[in-house]
This record gives sequence, structure tokens and C-alpha cells, in this order.
Amino acid sequence: MGEKTLTPREKFESVVKHLVNPTSLKTNEATSYAALINGIKKNLRQFNFPDDQIDEVINETYLRGIKFLESGQEIKNPKAWTRVTSLYVIREMSREQKKEQLWDSHLIEHQKALEDSHSLSSANSEDENLKLLELALQKLEPKDYKLIVLRHIEGLSWQQVVSHLASNGEVVTESSARQRGNRALKRLRKIFFELKKHNKSTKSYD
Repeated sequence: MGEKTLTPREKFESVVKHLVNPTSLKTNEATSYAALINGIKKNLRQFNFPDDQIDEVINETYLRGIKFLESGQEIKNPKAWTRVTSLYVIREMSREQKKEQLWDSHLIEHQKALEDSHSLSSANSEDENLKLLELALQKLEPKDYKLIVLRHIEGLSWQQVVSHLASNGEVVTESSARQRGNRALKRLRKIFFELKKHNKSTKSYD
């Protein structure tokens, strides 16, 4: 009997499995996967991410691949598709990080303003933004609020955030905490700009 023919999904899942655990491969296959892994790490470094975030990239690439296949489309070359898609994932991570850093600066300003109550009472537009940001924070769900305070106001690393959550009985991976944090930031931005828009429209009637 010949070897079982793999379905497109099985072929793709096999590539991802070997990326995560390449030790069981034959020499020539191991070399090919090592090149793919090194390529992803090189792209991570190019965008100033540490090598250990490769698991997060592979996981997101895998989820996109499954979604792609389930939509009825075909992945003819799983390795090439994984290489290209992982680069897209890293680029998106970089864009999210830049947005996050921009909000970090706003949140740091917010923290400083809270420490100096006089600055909150001044009438310039920056202080108005800080007031709206504080109000937006208060409108977040408790879990989102906690993540943003720990990461962006208290300045903890994601590893420290995960440790803090674990000490309170909530066990999450660093990757999932980061993803939740990004979603929380998006919700915060949405609330902030809705408040800003409402504030402007209210002023126009004064």
C-alpha cells in the first residue's frame, strides 16, 4: 500500500507542527525547516522583536491558514505560504506596537497628571484629552481596565502582567495576555474618540 495522501489542511498542519517541533525530521527536511524558522526570526529582529515571539507568530499564522482553508481557498505550497504570511503577521505586530507606544505616552501623561491635580484643572486641550482618557478608562470592562493599568500605567512587562494575574488565580499565557491587551487598547481608543466627538458636538451647541 502506498502512503496516505494528505488533505490540504493536513499538509498545512504538518508544516506548522514541524516548525514547532522540528527534531523528528530527517536531515534534508530539518535543514529546510531550519531555514524557514531562521527566516521568521530574521524578520522578527528586523522589526525589533525578540526571537522568543516566534511562537506567537507561528500561532497567528496557523490560525490564519486554517481560516483561509475553511473559506474554500487552497494553500498550494504550505511552506511558502507560511513564510509570506508570517511576515504579514510580524508587520501587523509592528504597527500595533507603534500604536501601543503612542498610547503608552498618553497614558504616562495621564499618570503624571493624576499625580499633579493642578494640571487636570487647567483649561488647555492636552488636559482636556487627559480628562477624556481618564473617563474612557473608567468605562472599560474591569478585566480590560486591569490589563491596561498593569501594562501601561504601572509599566509592567507582559511577563510580569501574566505573573500578577496568576497570583490572583487567573492563568493566561503571555501571548494571550498580549492579545487581550491589544484588544483592550482598541476598545479604549474607540471609547476615547467617541467621548471626544461627543465633547466637540456638545461644545458646538454652547
